[in-house]
Amino acid sequence: MANNISGGTFRDVIQAGHVTVRQCVSGEVRAPRVPFMAPAAPGRLVDRLPVRAALDRAADARPVRAAAEVAVVTGPPGIGKSGAVLHWSARRRGDFPGGVLYADMSPRGALEPADTRSVLESFVAALGTPRAEMPADPAPLAAYYRHLTAHEPCLVLLDDVVTAGQVPPLLPGHPKSMVVITSRLLLNGLRPVLPGSEPVYVRLAGLDDESCRELFLDTAGRETAAELTDRGQELLRTVIPAFAGLPAAARLAGARAADPLEGGVEEFVRRLLALPTFQEALTVPDDPHTYSLRSVFEDSYAALEPATAAVFRGLGLNPTPEFADALVDALAGGPEAGARARRTLLNGNLLERPAPGRCRMNGLLHEYAAALARTDAAEAAAVAARITDWYLRRAAAAERLVSGRWRRAAIFRDPTVLDGVFGSEAEALDALEADRENAAALTGLEFTRGHDLLVCDLAEALRGFFFRRKHHTLWVEVAERGVRAAERMVEARAADAADAAGAGPGPAAGGAEDAGAAGVAETPDDASLVLARCHYELAFALFDQGGAHSVERAGHHYGLALSQARAAGHARTESSALEGLGQVAVEQGRPQDALDCFRQALRALGDLAHPRGRALLQYHMGRAASAARLHEEAAEALLGARRLFAELPVPDRYNEARALTRYAQARLAADRADEAVAPLDEAITLLRERGAPKEEADARLARGDAWAVRGDETRAREDWRAALDTYRTLGSVAAAGARERLGEGGDS
Repeated sequence: MANNISGGTFRDVIQAGHVTVRQCVSGEVRAPRVPFMAPAAPGRLVDRLPVRAALDRAADARPVRAAAEVAVVTGPPGIGKSGAVLHWSARRRGDFPGGVLYADMSPRGALEPADTRSVLESFVAALGTPRAEMPADPAPLAAYYRHLTAHEPCLVLLDDVVTAGQVPPLLPGHPKSMVVITSRLLLNGLRPVLPGSEPVYVRLAGLDDESCRELFLDTAGRETAAELTDRGQELLRTVIPAFAGLPAAARLAGARAADPLEGGVEEFVRRLLALPTFQEALTVPDDPHTYSLRSVFEDSYAALEPATAAVFRGLGLNPTPEFADALVDALAGGPEAGARARRTLLNGNLLERPAPGRCRMNGLLHEYAAALARTDAAEAAAVAARITDWYLRRAAAAERLVSGRWRRAAIFRDPTVLDGVFGSEAEALDALEADRENAAALTGLEFTRGHDLLVCDLAEALRGFFFRRKHHTLWVEVAERGVRAAERMVEARAADAADAAGAGPGPAAGGAEDAGAAGVAETPDDASLVLARCHYELAFALFDQGGAHSVERAGHHYGLALSQARAAGHARTESSALEGLGQVAVEQGRPQDALDCFRQALRALGDLAHPRGRALLQYHMGRAASAARLHEEAAEALLGARRLFAELPVPDRYNEARALTRYAQARLAADRADEAVAPLDEAITLLRERGAPKEEADARLARGDAWAVRGDETRAREDWRAALDTYRTLGSVAAAGARERLGEGGDS
């Protein structure tokens, strides 16, 4: 072994196996400082028990570690990452005798990373070394920092880290130290760059409503909501969910409410509810750049590349903050571009994953994205049209898979438009299940925009999904909106006709071409047909909902559909409306009236080739005959209907199953329970394969009745119980019949 020094003039040389160096100034030994660099924590922290518990666990695990512990707290902008970490560090700083070091790793905003050397210099200076004595190059400076922090465990807080590469040079030297990072990004890249350390990741979720209320009132200078009037408390309950769980929003709103010029909490909340968006209200007028919700989000948005920024803005125009991955793909221009945009937005905590194949924005972030999109009216209109087209195409594709019925909307006229959207009926229904709130809300948006024909098209296209999965409240809401849109179309047509008559020969202003471009039917007759179909769709939804009031309303709308269909000269819709009136008559205990309606419906078809419609009328005549206690006529009609459904060019297995169920019920009514079980077995299998839970429950209820008549109480109760469980899940009024059979009262 040899130790040599050569090549220069040396003043002091020390050679030893171990050396401890202490700095001296004017003959005195200067001990390293114990820094406490962390800024003050926000005045009040609510909730946040999960993140504090996770950081506590990481801190308590330090004694068994060979390298500094690293914890990463991530979350969307405004979620309170820094506040939560500062509160935790103030409580635990006594566990770190080497002190607390703090740095803002993105001080200039826009996710622009701080210079790591500058941060190192600030840390080394806080530990007691004058800048003139620091090593000049980054690597020796980092080594010197590790040397200074090797003697006692310290806590390093790195706030708003932008890149994984910012972190390794700032790891302290003592193995029992801890580094806590906050970042708007997921920072998955930390794993490969941390030597001998697996980081702990903690994702900060939004506050619950009670915590938001507490934080808002505290910032507003109120102890509890009890200090407010009853009306004030009611207003507060309404507005709190709009904070979307963001502490930043609750604090900003509280600061506004605390301003004497705002008129107090109740007046501020009242004005807040009257605004179309919360962006303006969540800005403190004295310093709008520093204290506004918009400034909280701007840095994350500014860091996006243009293509991803465009997708982000577009997603703000989606009806709700949650959507399918496929919508991101559609807005990005394809799956590959969509995957890139989605990865960037997820990594930046601008999106989160509520479920596989789904993304979600924080509600206020979604509102911010929408505000950005609307700054360019032309772009916003184009993107909104793409979103509507995307939902309409998916709804229409599902409708086509579910049913072979005739539809009016233009999207159904070219079958190739819908090819390949879904691989199967089950896939289609599941996809629309996840997006049902979006689809329903979209009809409201398009109604507000004045795109009436689009509203009617959406209402028609969504029928297949709603019919299978029910959700009657949404279904009726959508169908009612379709009727209002169609009525507005008819009124517009009448006004155009009146204007044309007053203007004399020549094209009238705002004529058919202009109206058609705005989503209005091309002729008055077409408008009448649209209105007839919309009344029919609403009646169908109400009848399926069940209950005496809904059935009565269904009869009213079937009657309006009939008169409009006759005005439009549309035999198919006239027949369908008569069919609906017959169903209402059966439900109301008027089977002979029902048979008369069904016969009129057949006559209305005339020579029209409509095999599916004739099969349905055969089915309904079987139901009416059964209700009239014409048991053999009913059985013959229902078995005939089953055969007609099976013989369609595309066999209608769903209605086959319904015909089998009705046949079995007719056999039960004829005291022939022995002939009911086998057709019900077949019906249940067909319905399960087609994702029709309500109809499957109806078949199970009937099979339970058959088992009961045959004396098999165990099997009967199994079927009744299964039917009841499904009815409860769907919120169906049919649950009452199942409870009665099981001998259960109330909601038990």
